Amino acid sequence: MSAGLLGDSSVDDLDRSPARGDRRGARWQAAAVGVVVALGVALRVHSPSALWLDEAISVDISGLPLADVPEALRRDGAPPLYALLLWGWERVVGDSATEVRWLSSLFGLAALPAAAVAGARLAGRSGAVAALLLLATSPFAVYYSTEARMYSLVVLLVLCGLLALDGYLRRPGAARGVLVAVVTAALALTHYWSLFLLAVAGGGLLASAWRARSTARARAAAWMAAGGLLFLPWLPSFLYQFAHTGTPWASPIGWFAALQSTVVAWAGGGGRTTALVLAAVLLLLAGIGVTAVSASGSRVELDLRGRPPGRVLAVGVGGTLALALAVGRLTGAAFEARYTSVVLPLFLLLAAVGLARLPRAVRTPVLAVAVVAGVAGAVPDVYFEHKTQTAVVADALQAQALPGDVVVYCPDQLGPAVSRLLPGSLRQEVYPTGGSPERVDWADYAERNSGADPTAYGRAVSDRAGGSAVWLVFHTHYRTYEGQCEELAETLTGLRGDPLRLVEPDSRYFESAHLVGWAPLPTPGP
Repeated sequence: MSAGLLGDSSVDDLDRSPARGDRRGARWQAAAVGVVVALGVALRVHSPSALWLDEAISVDISGLPLADVPEALRRDGAPPLYALLLWGWERVVGDSATEVRWLSSLFGLAALPAAAVAGARLAGRSGAVAALLLLATSPFAVYYSTEARMYSLVVLLVLCGLLALDGYLRRPGAARGVLVAVVTAALALTHYWSLFLLAVAGGGLLASAWRARSTARARAAAWMAAGGLLFLPWLPSFLYQFAHTGTPWASPIGWFAALQSTVVAWAGGGGRTTALVLAAVLLLLAGIGVTAVSASGSRVELDLRGRPPGRVLAVGVGGTLALALAVGRLTGAAFEARYTSVVLPLFLLLAAVGLARLPRAVRTPVLAVAVVAGVAGAVPDVYFEHKTQTAVVADALQAQALPGDVVVYCPDQLGPAVSRLLPGSLRQEVYPTGGSPERVDWADYAERNSGADPTAYGRAVSDRAGGSAVWLVFHTHYRTYEGQCEELAETLTGLRGDPLRLVEPDSRYFESAHLVGWAPLPTPGP
């Protein structure tokens, strides 16, 4: 049997002799773990917020006939696997906000036992419990388990890929190799940042195979490459997206800002004290996970050169982030903390290794602090901080707009989330194309917007509305629309008089908007 990727838990668990406490204490510990896991499950199965832009686009694309989904994704900029899974899910379960989010909840729940198994391989029973509880209470993991996007699927696939690769290296065989290939392909077809992780993992396998003269590691890299063959049918769409879509809605940020926002997002964000505490604890544990050699009593011995298996996890996290940020700087791609879902599970496993390597007297209090801080960050994100002001805007429109009124969205990014909540009796369109609001066409987005004329569009839409009211859902801080939505509003005011202001942007929402309306034009006399 070959050495695995994650090491041997019988060696790596530095607390191999369980405490001789009574059975009552053990039962209380098991009960506490059960309560925390149950809370993590409960946090993953419901969010009261309406769907925001990205979710609404996902749901709309998956609502198309299956033959139309690839072309819609091609112009959206996303890979296909999550959309295809959601396509089937919507037809079995439904397409309400709660129902479509349940698919992500399912992936988030499935990741919990996968994390426990990986933690056990890394650091025995202590590692299993730590990995399970850190993921169960992770504000980042909880949040994206309640969002109709692919990020909780990414977390699950990374854990499955880690276990599949470790299993192959322990006992090489064709069946395990095929599993490595399939998970590799699934990751690449779920989120493009997975390509950076796969490149780091494949390169690391080849480098270690060369150093150790390990044919098993070389063959594992070959199985990963074989998985890449399953990506080839999607390659033309990927190349089109690379040339025409990108991330026009944001600009690149610096390395330090990106790393800082990553750690803050993993800990719950928002500038809360609990987020700062959780970030500090996780970073400390991750550092111990990389460097700890032994622990006894109140003493931990460190080796700054790094120790396996923590060193492998650290290379995976650091190498992936460094490669992704470098490519982003070269190509002008934006950075979003949610993309780092591809390395979050590795980072939490690294923290779990660090926790398992602490002396027993310190381990439980530190884990308790991390769990409490995680829950304190996750609960507000799920239940009290809504993602979008969409429902407020839609309610105001339904109360005031009449059949035949025209609703315009500027920018078009406000259209998908609001339009799905409005009746079909309203005429809805997006600036500057006048097209349907259900989706955003990201192809050549910046170029299209730079050539738009808000004054001409305002006159045209006023003419089209005629004796019906015109409603404008807009915001002023979207990239590539600088000043255009304001100019459109000024044009409509010049044509129809002062508007009725129904909704103002609320900074408590991640996605907010103005809602203003202009009365119908007077009917010409005989």
